[in-house]
Amino acid sequence: MSDDAELAAMLSCIMGRKGSYLPVLDGPRMGRPDSDNEAVRRVNAIARGAVRKVTFGNLDPGQAAAMQALLPPGAVGSVTEEAVAQYYQAREDWPKLRWGRSMIGVGLLEALRSGKAIQFDDDPSPNVPLSGAKHLVVCEAGRDLSEVIAANYAAAMDADLVVIPAVTKATAEALTEELYSVDERRDVGVTQAVADVARRIRDLCPEVVAPEHGSITFFTSHVPFGLGFPEVPTTHLRTYPDLGVAVLNGLSSTHDDRTGVRCAVLVDPEKTPAPEIEAAARSLSKRKVFVRAYRGSAANVRDVTDLVDLFPYDLLLFATHCGDAPGYRFTYEYTDRSDRIRRLVVDTAVGFARTDKPDIVEVRQINRFHKLDGVDWRDPEKTNKIEVGTAISDWLELVEGADPLEPIAREQIPRVLGSAMLQMHDDNYLMMPRALADHGTPIIFNNACASWHELADRFIFAGARAYIGTLFPVTGAEAAEIAKHTIDQHNGRPLAEALWDAQNSVYGADEGRRPYVVVGVYPQHLRVALDGGPAYILRRLRAAFDSWRLPPRGGDAEPEQIEAVRAYYRQEIALFEKICGPKALRRRRILFRP
Repeated sequence: MSDDAELAAMLSCIMGRKGSYLPVLDGPRMGRPDSDNEAVRRVNAIARGAVRKVTFGNLDPGQAAAMQALLPPGAVGSVTEEAVAQYYQAREDWPKLRWGRSMIGVGLLEALRSGKAIQFDDDPSPNVPLSGAKHLVVCEAGRDLSEVIAANYAAAMDADLVVIPAVTKATAEALTEELYSVDERRDVGVTQAVADVARRIRDLCPEVVAPEHGSITFFTSHVPFGLGFPEVPTTHLRTYPDLGVAVLNGLSSTHDDRTGVRCAVLVDPEKTPAPEIEAAARSLSKRKVFVRAYRGSAANVRDVTDLVDLFPYDLLLFATHCGDAPGYRFTYEYTDRSDRIRRLVVDTAVGFARTDKPDIVEVRQINRFHKLDGVDWRDPEKTNKIEVGTAISDWLELVEGADPLEPIAREQIPRVLGSAMLQMHDDNYLMMPRALADHGTPIIFNNACASWHELADRFIFAGARAYIGTLFPVTGAEAAEIAKHTIDQHNGRPLAEALWDAQNSVYGADEGRRPYVVVGVYPQHLRVALDGGPAYILRRLRAAFDSWRLPPRGGDAEPEQIEAVRAYYRQEIALFEKICGPKALRRRRILFRP
């Protein structure tokens, strides 16, 4: 665990083992308001990976203390750059690979393959030819630690690695926006419009040549590169934040029998035709997966929120509309801690859910910074035009304080960019969980239109091991065929390969229309565990109920929130105790929530 990429690369040479993945994590971001959760997410990933030893590489004292408070005392070690340099020097017989300070992922992979120790200097990095491996890892430059993680991932998979120039956020967002509104174009059809975007995406990385009969993992900041390479199966991993956690969660689940698919939940608010729900239910039941469906009024914001956060599912499928919601643009003026007057413009979208109290609703909101001191927040030259400093953290403290800061101006806007809400039966669901499926690592299959970009990030950040989403609108017939083919034809193959075959079957191998993309490690499988069913779910529910006890078990949950969670588990336990009766076990596997 380190934020120093060169130190992490050197430690990778010392600790790496051929054919195994060495987990590399960045340190918790202690400047965030949810810094406690930063440490918890990393510790949960470490536990899922059955990691026995964690080495801190130049973590600052605050980071180290946050992690040590949650890890067993004997599991933690610490090392400095000076100690690693001394170890390198003492190992005179260990061949060294001298490497520059660019393309360090390529250098690390070469060192791991050749059994050498990488040493960095200021000379240019040499060129290294590809080995011709069937799997190719492509990593955007710009975050050196992401390259180190990509190199360890490539080494474990016996893959090649190519580092491509970073794509600016403005370019990536323009491509995403074009896909978001592709069905609104009148000059060309959807297929041609998508093909144009796919060509431009491929032009962003001309040095990438897809392996013949191979596959690709893209480590990317924002771009769905797989759309530009339809000839091979592809998957994606987001370079920031929590890349190391996402890779560790994904690879751990491929080797852990406890993470097989036992229970699938299907959500259909009946706001759009959703034949994929029946198709998926039949396919999953045929494979002896317990299937639970939330349909119509049962697919309301409150119940779906509880489901997503608390119910122990392994696969979750949504069939509904998705899109950015209308909202408000608020302007705030305040003085930051350095006595500078700041002017912050924030776009806000809100989602509502009923509670047990008739006069109270639960409100969730998402904020998108629009401008700071007159400079567009998405301006790539922002840091050269203004000093952000503590402007954002000070604003958060002021609006969340005992006497909340009020905006000096407000206006309604038709769309809050990136709010990405899912339409439920009663209102829009703003998905912002800290954990999924009772701290599980489920697979998410989101058939909602344009569900890839923002929602993929949120689900993976919350712990999903894989996410399938769409880049642009799909019809109900398409969605049903894709779901059926992906589940039926999986046959133990990687999820990305199953989806690729499904899209070839539905759209044709040469068709430009490829709406579905995968996020997650390439070896991820949709593997069924046969020891599931209602009895297994009941055991999980009882264990979860016992873990939510008063007073709070750490974190920031209030007693009233904890009691609401326990009430949810009481209701679910009672339901599954009925299902697990002697006769209930012979009932149909598809359970429609009353």
